[in-house]
Amino acid sequence: MRGRDLLVACVVLLSTCGALTACSSEPAPPPPRPSGIAEIKPCKFFTEDELHEYQLHDASPLTTAGGCMWEGTKFFEDASTVLVLTLQKQSAEQGVAALGSRSGERISERSAVNGRRVWRNTTPGTDVTCGLVFEIDGSSSAELRLSEFLGVSDVEPTQQDLCKGLDELAPRVEGKLPAVRT
Repeated sequence: MRGRDLLVACVVLLSTCGALTACSSEPAPPPPRPSGIAEIKPCKFFTEDELHEYQLHDASPLTTAGGCMWEGTKFFEDASTVLVLTLQKQSAEQGVAALGSRSGERISERSAVNGRRVWRNTTPGTDVTCGLVFEIDGSSSAELRLSEFLGVSDVEPTQQDLCKGLDELAPRVEGKLPAVRT
């Protein structure tokens, strides 16, 4: 009987030590960054866990713009929103200049995200949208845009609501883009 008790104690001790070791292990490192935008598949940009966390669904490729669009509700309760990721074959500064020439869009540089320059793009009027343009290098950039989904909700998000949602996403998006090259 005593040998059996000792064996059980050893098994419990080993199990506990193993569990403690597993609990204290470091989290898995993030996947390596792509070397350029050509390596990014826009509709596969977010993992399944991220899509669930951000409440995004119905990924639709944007064939003319090299991007992807998702519907979701996380960034504004009770309202359906659209998140669009577009990869640009132009520098962020060229993209920002082009955006500024559209129907009165307001562009401002915001605080850098992990050392990457980022511009905020907002639209005046009833088309409530907030966008972020991420610098990648002198020949490419990424734009992330959040807007209400075709007015299908009874509640309309404000620009502040949408920009707050993008600010929450910005560090994660930045971490999936190619490293900044100057």
